[in-house]
Amino acid sequence: MRTPGKRVCRKATRVRIPAHPRLASRVVAALLVSLVASLAVAQPRAGADLLEAAKREFHRGNLDAAGQALDQLEAAAQPTAQSLDLRGCIFMEQKELDEAVAAFRAAHVADPALFAPRLHIGDALLRQQKWEEARAAYDIVMRETNILISHEKLRFGVLMTYLGAGDKAGGRPAFERVTFPTETAAYYYAQAAWAFADGNKRDGEKWMRRAGDIFDAKATAWFARPFFELGWMKTKPALVTE
Repeated sequence: MRTPGKRVCRKATRVRIPAHPRLASRVVAALLVSLVASLAVAQPRAGADLLEAAKREFHRGNLDAAGQALDQLEAAAQPTAQSLDLRGCIFMEQKELDEAVAAFRAAHVADPALFAPRLHIGDALLRQQKWEEARAAYDIVMRETNILISHEKLRFGVLMTYLGAGDKAGGRPAFERVTFPTETAAYYYAQAAWAFADGNKRDGEKWMRRAGDIFDAKATAWFARPFFELGWMKTKPALVTE
């Protein structure tokens, strides 16, 4: 019986609806799939970021920092052809040339289609003054590629194996194969190399300046590096990986 003038408030009873076990398991499974997928995307991205960081440090000449970034990358995942090639470039700058060749060869095994490690094998042998081995390394790649820019670098590399050895007569056919025009600085640096090999420093430097008027420092660095190694130029070219 109600009392006049007073309201009776009753608390509403909460009804709990039990979650359906199948629905709950589907939600958990979906969350796990999403987490695994995000991790799968994040790991390659992190690896790519570390590789790019290592390249940046290498280009700046910070070899230790570049090596540390590669250490982090290779601690988290298997080395890649790109990381092995960069490791070889670091070894080459540290004058650990046998280790450099081994790293470049490992990179080639990891990805036989990648051009840079095969070019760098010849480069490392050239720095060791293993002229015939370097020439053979360049020649093999030259027979197997039809990419113009790659061919120009390889023809120049072959020329340098002769001039580095002081064999101008043997190098004349290689010199004549680097014809004008070229997509790269190959022609200008071939002319410069021939002049330096003749003892004509003035003409050699003139050809290098012509190349510098057309190509930037990064584009000429690979061609200029043998000149630095042979003492034809005093300023070390920029560090490049291609």
